Amino acid sequence: MGSVGHPTPTPSSSSSSSSPPASPTLTPGSLGVVGDGGDGGSDGVCVYVKAGVDGERMGACPFCQRVFMVLLVKANSGLLRFKVITTNPAKPPPEFKMLGLKHVPALIHGDEGFDALDDIIQYLDTRFPGGGLEYNNPQADVATKDFFSRFCFYIKAVNSDPSKLDQALCSLNNFLEHPPAPNAEGLTNGEHHPREESNGPSPPRSLDPHPPQYLCRDTLTHLDCEVLPKLQHLRVAAKALKNYDIPTQLRGFWRYLHAAYTHPVFVRTCPCDQEIILHWHDRPETPKLTHKLHASIAKEKPKYSFDVPVRASVVTVVDE
Repeated sequence: MGSVGHPTPTPSSSSSSSSPPASPTLTPGSLGVVGDGGDGGSDGVCVYVKAGVDGERMGACPFCQRVFMVLLVKANSGLLRFKVITTNPAKPPPEFKMLGLKHVPALIHGDEGFDALDDIIQYLDTRFPGGGLEYNNPQADVATKDFFSRFCFYIKAVNSDPSKLDQALCSLNNFLEHPPAPNAEGLTNGEHHPREESNGPSPPRSLDPHPPQYLCRDTLTHLDCEVLPKLQHLRVAAKALKNYDIPTQLRGFWRYLHAAYTHPVFVRTCPCDQEIILHWHDRPETPKLTHKLHASIAKEKPKYSFDVPVRASVVTVVDE
């Protein structure tokens, strides 16, 4: 078990005209407490995330990254201070047992403890309101609801046909390229899980030639914190275990990922490719690597797939 830190990486291959984003090396002990908001010091928030193969760096869990992103956004807004602690859920720390916690991500704040994802997000929004993560966009929820389940089925299935996954990604791409016109009613605080589909007429599609960078606007929302970690898992694991490449013609999709790859909150919280690959390799019914290849991947220097095919050159970031 360890804290999480982030030294600066260096690119391992050709560089593009713009510098690649700083990549998150996740090692113990060098991060300390993040943020300068209230409830700092001994009363700060502690979030426990899955440990990596070395037992120290952050492992690959999209739900852990989601909580990490929400905390970092709120910390950057001066709302709280927090510490990230990597842990093995099979060997939980003593504080887990004291509070009846069993899973990661888990959050402890004072005498409060949560290990259900929805409870963690709700607590953070109630106890530390603000940060600009709220949204009210049912169409965005509909556009993002299928791709991860289709990915999970595809990577586990014997059938090599990715057509259902392609369809879900095309639907997401269509939304990103032609988002609905802005809602005149504005935001509704706390409505970051409106999964109901409307039976009424579809809202008008935006004709703006410059759609928002993220799903709902030009800043991250709760929905982005949920969707982006899953998209990175899809991208890395499907390629490594099924040799699946996301279609390069999905320009809205890749523009969205590029926005994530240049956002410090996503970059700082993203697990390395190796952790993502091993996370899915170790799940039931997924394609298996040879023992030799598994061991080799576990020992590699962390690298991150932050390149996008619509840009002039490809950059793979490797930590030195």
